[in-house]
Amino acid sequence: MAATVSKAEQSERTRRALLDAARELFAEHGYAKTSTEEVVRRTAVTRGALYYHFRDKAALFEAVHQEQRAALVQSIGERIRGAEGDLWQRSVVTVCQAFVELATDPSVRRILYVDGPAVLDWDIVQGPTPALILLREVFEQLMAEGLIDSLPLDPLIHLLWALNFEAGIYIANADDDATRKDMVSTLERVLAGLRPKP
Repeated sequence: MAATVSKAEQSERTRRALLDAARELFAEHGYAKTSTEEVVRRTAVTRGALYYHFRDKAALFEAVHQEQRAALVQSIGERIRGAEGDLWQRSVVTVCQAFVELATDPSVRRILYVDGPAVLDWDIVQGPTPALILLREVFEQLMAEGLIDSLPLDPLIHLLWALNFEAGIYIANADDDATRKDMVSTLERVLAGLRPKP
């Protein structure tokens, strides 16, 4: 006998389907050219189900944006854990390369770096993010190991997030490998300035 699905489980499945369909449509067509009608049609749910979970298209986009941002940081964290070399190479170089390379992914590019700043309030785009937690872990360890100068950590990680976020926007609006390589090398050079003078 098949297990029955609770209302809560069905509700979560519907929400998940809406988010997945919306992410695909936002990545493919952008926020402005994606309609809630198309999201509903793609998920085969009612318009009422959409508005039960999300008050409007902007709220749906914000939820997709938050998930995309969390996925980006998770991917960077996985790259750090799998990286080789010394601590500087495993953390700083990997972070720089990952932020820039992942900005070319169509979903990341469109949702985080093109439409995100245009659609969402700035405090949502730049507010507390999983990226700040990741950067705090990385740079706290670098300071503890003496690989960078001791600086106030909160201002530092906010500046580093802004630096990487702007790098993402720059890369998202440039579709060539040379630009990406230039950005990685420039980021690495800027961050090398944090290292203690010999």
